Formats: sequence, C-alpha cells, structure tokens
Amino acid sequence: MTKPSITRQVKDLQAQAERLIRTGGNMPEIESFSKYNEEIKTYLFTHIDDDFVLNYIKTIPSLNLDNIETKTGILTVVISLFFGGSVTAYHERNKIEQALKQIKEISNKYSSCEMMIRNCFND
Repeated sequence: MTKPSITRQVKDLQAQAERLIRTGGNMPEIESFSKYNEEIKTYLFTHIDDDFVLNYIKTIPSLNLDNIETKTGILTVVISLFFGGSVTAYHERNKIEQALKQIKEISNKYSSCEMMIRNCFND
C-alpha cells in the first residue's frame, strides 16, 4: 500500500463490511475480511507516528474466528440426534452472526478514525 491509497483501502474495508452485513456473508468472505483488517492495521501501525491516532487504532478489534464460540443448547443436541449434519450448519451460521457483529464494530471504528488517518498522510 502506498501512503495516498491507505484512505482508499480503509474506505474499501468499510464497503466490504457493509456488504457482508447486508448479505449475511459466508466464512471465506469473513476470513478474507479478517485478513484485510489485519493488513490495514499493520500498515497503519508502521506508518503513523501520532500517538493519539495510534492509541485509537489499537481499539480496532481483530476478528479472530477461532475465538468465536457457538452456543450449544439442549435443542441443538436433540436436533443433532435427528438431523446430524444440520447442527454443523447451525454452528457455522451462529459463528457468522457473531462475526458480523464484530465486523460492524470494526467498520464503525474505522469510520470514526478515517479523518485522523487521512490527516496523518497529508504531507
């Protein structure tokens, strides 16, 4: 990424977040979003010197899909006895829903600091 394009990248990430939230997304798209978020944050950490902005960027969450827990209740166990594979689909959908909530939070954080980022790269 070049310095002038970082604001475009941030806007692109926000657009991806909006599309994922609107369409419900799928795991490969969410994994791609997570990777893109980490790439942008890494770039910002290495190219911004302003402590105030860096502290704000630190508040942008990482989307760690491995840490998202899915709920397993008695109903899920009963369903699994009858339908087997549908429990897997239920768990994945639940994980996607949890991820979409975090994606919304990530997008809101970038939206809040977009002007600060732009100002850091105006030479």
